[in-house]
Amino acid sequence: MIRGYFSTAGPRQRPFVHAVLRFSAVPNRSFAVELLVDTGADRTILAPLDALRFSRRLGVDLTTLPRGQASTGMGGHMETRVIDAVLTLESFSTPLAFTVLEAPPERLPIPSLLGRDILSRFALYVEQAENLVLLLEPEEAATVRPHLP
Repeated sequence: MIRGYFSTAGPRQRPFVHAVLRFSAVPNRSFAVELLVDTGADRTILAPLDALRFSRRLGVDLTTLPRGQASTGMGGHMETRVIDAVLTLESFSTPLAFTVLEAPPERLPIPSLLGRDILSRFALYVEQAENLVLLLEPEEAATVRPHLP
């Protein structure tokens, strides 16, 4: 089970999980990031502000990364870069071609996203009144189903 949390920004509360990224291009270093749980996002994405922080902390020139599939969403159409990473959420780890948005941070001040490419591996339980954000492994979800109506 992976436990997330609700973060308050203004009048809204949104579900997040803490993630750690490791990159083969930057050995022996990791990058911690908070990811918004977004069931509407096809893929997990590093947003421009986090990408800038990543670039500065780990010394990675984002313009040298390979181009990725363009991203289209509420922010419009945006070019991307990709970097091979290992995404870790508590006890869960998986290799991932991590998408990095190229927009200048001031143009798109959005959070990084945990998309369906990862969420599809879990049962998602979100209960704002109880401040619960849980990603359940399939075997954990199976124990919950008999108790549902």
